[in-house]
Amino acid sequence: MHYSDDRYHLHVQLESKHCQVPADELTRMQQSLQPLGEAVQDFPTSDLRITIIHHARSALYHVEAKLKLPGQTLFTGEQDAYLDSAFQRCVQKLVRKVETYKDRPDRKAIETAARRAALRREVVVPTDADTGVLGKAVQTGDYRRFRTALAGYEEWLRNRVGRWVQRYPEAQARVGHGLALGDLVEEVYLNAFDRYALRPAGVPLHDWLDGLIDPSLKVLLRHPEEERENASMARTVREAPLG
Repeated sequence: MHYSDDRYHLHVQLESKHCQVPADELTRMQQSLQPLGEAVQDFPTSDLRITIIHHARSALYHVEAKLKLPGQTLFTGEQDAYLDSAFQRCVQKLVRKVETYKDRPDRKAIETAARRAALRREVVVPTDADTGVLGKAVQTGDYRRFRTALAGYEEWLRNRVGRWVQRYPEAQARVGHGLALGDLVEEVYLNAFDRYALRPAGVPLHDWLDGLIDPSLKVLLRHPEEERENASMARTVREAPLG
């Protein structure tokens, strides 16, 4: 499982060896990482790698964690006959190590990481499209022109969609097996087209589009056939020549 929690600037990679972790257990693990997320949220970036190993001979689960922070990499691990117990204790130990590091952080490394994160945001987040063009396209029901006006968001939105899907084990498991990221991207654009008149004043366009990803994914999961057909029709319209 891979996902990024943008609330805490935390990227998580979780892998298992010699065992299969059920989807509901993965969801609980993701929720259990909230205290760690809150502990690292003041860092510009943080990368967490968790490895779960099941030892058949001893019937024990060994949970190893590696957390990379600006200027410091923290390691810890726990083992128990119950996976949840080992995981919870491992996270608690890691939170304590983060708090200890925050007492004497490498401020130079943190400042460097913050500058790099800011540069990445400037590169990947597009400037607002001409809202006048978008509004006119919506008023005339011209989805083709609406999508063309948002062409600068394509790569950014596709990356955001890919990272968002990683938050949902059910959705991630279906990518390539009935769920296409391209369909989800198109679903976001379709919802943006339908709801453009309701867009709150003063909200940057990229923030508004970002907020449409989660509801679009949930609709696509509930009605996959219908929404795939809608996305296919939308692509046909988008690829047609402008009148």
